[in-house]
Amino acid sequence: MADYREKANARLIEAITKLKESNGQDKTAEQQITEELINNAQFMMPVMITDEESDDRKLLYGVTAMQDGHPFYMLFTSKQKLKTWNKEGRNIKTVTHNFEEITDIAIGDSRIFGLVVNPGEDNFIIARPTIADLRTRIKGAEMGMEGETARADEDVTFQDLRDDEVTKELQEALVKAMGEDKNIIKGYFRDMIRKGHLDYVVVIDHIGSMDEVFPKIMESCKSHSHGRAVALLSAKAPIASKAIKGVEPIYTNF
Repeated sequence: MADYREKANARLIEAITKLKESNGQDKTAEQQITEELINNAQFMMPVMITDEESDDRKLLYGVTAMQDGHPFYMLFTSKQKLKTWNKEGRNIKTVTHNFEEITDIAIGDSRIFGLVVNPGEDNFIIARPTIADLRTRIKGAEMGMEGETARADEDVTFQDLRDDEVTKELQEALVKAMGEDKNIIKGYFRDMIRKGHLDYVVVIDHIGSMDEVFPKIMESCKSHSHGRAVALLSAKAPIASKAIKGVEPIYTNF
């Protein structure tokens, strides 16, 4: 029987291999890893099941100690990768999770220092700070640019949007979503460089609460950004004038 996880994770393994061959210098491979983790990856995780016959059964996820001795959850991208690691041929129970589910599990376990993809072979480490960052992207948080509180002097550079199909798709989706919300007056869409990362930023001139406006826009971003990070920023924020200076909005409601 074909292993669907192997197919789902093919591009992830390809990117991990390229990144390792480049000694961590291949930024395209790094970006591909991020996109695959967020959008496509499916992992097998070894588990023990306690109280299996009761309603209170719990899953205890298998861990391995890396060179520093700290515990990491083990993620396998295919049955064959698990078999390669399980040289003794033990009867191992597994569950399959997507990466969003795994970030929830890992963040909820304070003992865990990170994740290791295909231990004993690829040994690709995803450290806890990276898990938190990726979880933020998946969950659609505002990347720390909290609405009206982002400082005017924050070290952020804004620039013209990159010219590619993902950007065009996302812009079209944003214009449509903004047009469906009467609380949005104008919307701007730009690239920004913040803490060394190239991300999108959407600036929204709105009435009413951000809590009403932002979640709808972020849902559109999650569906059309293909794993790229998107920050939402209120036009009321001090830094907003820097973000939109000299550019035309992608949407106006008048």
